[in-house]
Amino acid sequence: MSISSAVASLRSAPHAHTEHLVVIRRGVPVAEESLGVRRPDEPADVFSVTKSVLGTLVLSAVREGRIGLDTTLGEALGDRVPPPRRAVRIRHLLAMTGGAECGGPEAIDRVTALGGGWVRALLESPQAHPPGTRFQYDNGAAHLLAAAVTEAVGDLRAYAERIVFRPLGIERWHWPVDPDGIAWGFSGLRVSATDLARIGEAWRTDAFALGDLMRRATRPHTGGGAPEMRPYGWTFWTDTIAGHGVYYAAGWSGQVVLVVPDHLSVVVTGNPRFLTERSQRPYPVVRELAAAEISQDPCGTR
Repeated sequence: MSISSAVASLRSAPHAHTEHLVVIRRGVPVAEESLGVRRPDEPADVFSVTKSVLGTLVLSAVREGRIGLDTTLGEALGDRVPPPRRAVRIRHLLAMTGGAECGGPEAIDRVTALGGGWVRALLESPQAHPPGTRFQYDNGAAHLLAAAVTEAVGDLRAYAERIVFRPLGIERWHWPVDPDGIAWGFSGLRVSATDLARIGEAWRTDAFALGDLMRRATRPHTGGGAPEMRPYGWTFWTDTIAGHGVYYAAGWSGQVVLVVPDHLSVVVTGNPRFLTERSQRPYPVVRELAAAEISQDPCGTR
């Protein structure tokens, strides 16, 4: 699939909610298409791509020795953690194998409707499965991860500014906090499509100097649950395209940041205002485009 064919597909139903397509091939921008009403440099909610940015910060804190992959919730958050939840480890939260009875992706809405105490409410969720034994997509796990790393690094947004945004020259961003001051772990980060591409390239080139931690984060750790879901790593989805292991961050309404190491980064964003009952996720289009790009660049380098 050529870039022009991908653009045509993303402009059409069931992908007509797509706002942007950005392709960076071996560090060189080759496409920046605006398909909707927002400019590529206009920040917008990237929804669950937030989780992958959070994961980057957690791995940075692990690299710095501020927290460990085997740190438990009990160690990170203290006596407020009920006994059944205390053995859940950071690595379990990263892989969404914490084992909480989370009630499905929409359950976070009941927590965010509270006037305060989001972390407490999430900690009080029943422990349905032993930690590390079962994948279940869990927005609450991501918020507990944000709370745990906040205890380790202090202000998580200030840490994000130092680790991610300032080094990449990203000036226009916003990350909401819960009523108790914890940055949302599950969604809410606002950055532009152009800046998402910068983040994707930073992941691809290991600009955050995470080394083996990033390699471990972007390999499959679980089967991903439902048949349509790809294997999950640590806050990243994983796949194989044209024989190459790849990984991607994904968010509701069509956000995708696909990384093909040594080859390219592809970013697609969507606008929830234009979602309909016929709308579908754009990942198959992104996947086909990436396969074509890989076939044209079999010896890609950084």
